[in-house]
Amino acid sequence: MFDGRYSLWGGEHSLFTRKLQAMLNYLDVDYEFCLKTEHARAEVEGRLGTHFIPGLQTPEGWFIHDTTPIGLMLNAKYPERQIMPVTPVQRIAAHLLEDWADEWFGRYAISSRWCYPHNIEHVALGFYANAKGKFMHEGLTPEEQAEAVQRITEVRDNFGLRACANRGCGPDQAAAVKADFQSLMVHVDAHYQQHGFLLGERASLGDFTFAGLFKAHMAADPEPRSWVEASAPALLETMERLFQARSDDGQYLANDELPTTLAPLFTHMRDTYHQFLLVSREALAAGEKWCEVDLGEGLVRMRSLKYSEVSRCHIRDEIEGLSPAQRADVNRVLGPMGVLDAYLLPPVL
Repeated sequence: MFDGRYSLWGGEHSLFTRKLQAMLNYLDVDYEFCLKTEHARAEVEGRLGTHFIPGLQTPEGWFIHDTTPIGLMLNAKYPERQIMPVTPVQRIAAHLLEDWADEWFGRYAISSRWCYPHNIEHVALGFYANAKGKFMHEGLTPEEQAEAVQRITEVRDNFGLRACANRGCGPDQAAAVKADFQSLMVHVDAHYQQHGFLLGERASLGDFTFAGLFKAHMAADPEPRSWVEASAPALLETMERLFQARSDDGQYLANDELPTTLAPLFTHMRDTYHQFLLVSREALAAGEKWCEVDLGEGLVRMRSLKYSEVSRCHIRDEIEGLSPAQRADVNRVLGPMGVLDAYLLPPVL
């Protein structure tokens, strides 16, 4: 156990809160899960400078947010328990996998949560409990349950369905989102049946996003859980293992190699998320708030996202910062898959 205690501020129903929790679990640091309640909201947001969760309070008293830079910071702080590879191909692959999972899997999370009335009734209790300072296992009184059901309608209309519209995964796209998720999870399951983590027997940042998605949404909510049970039921146990995993002497694949079972995942990111990156970038350059992306069954309307452009440029900088020999290795392995193209375009000024 490392010295010093962290405080994780967030909610049990949050993908990124659970992602960061899985990361802290893996690093085996001492931390406290602190609910961002209605009472604590103003103070926490004032320290973090954002309303987004999660936030991490370090033993030194810093408040920081955004799980990607948090992960890179923790990787540097605890190098003996690394959560990012040092070899060029695996390191760039780790960035690609995390960026895809972080920015694309939210469509599965919010569509499955907010497009199905019976699912909304279920999550109402958890949302209310966390807001009032209770963990979900503590339960609610009958009076609190009644208030929870009333409040969730406002959350659905002012947050949930708006988020779905922004990400092109509302009721009109719900069936397509479900089919895409189930098809992808078959390949994800095949990979994790052969490897402990995405890049071998040691976790990298993308593994924690997978674990967070399942802990907060796909295994916790009844609607998406039914999707998993129908397509890749073994993933429920696999993802709980990832969430609870602790760092050991496991290693990434030798010789900077990538598991062949990742090929369908790279294909998916290229044909979905990377297509969004391209059209969102064009929209941002033109000053447009919306864009349309072809996901294989016609155009889907989404908000263009400045943060996706920021993350794209971060990975571009990682690629551009490689030595000529390292760049040649990355181009040789990842170039033919087409997963570098979206990242090599110049930044939107």
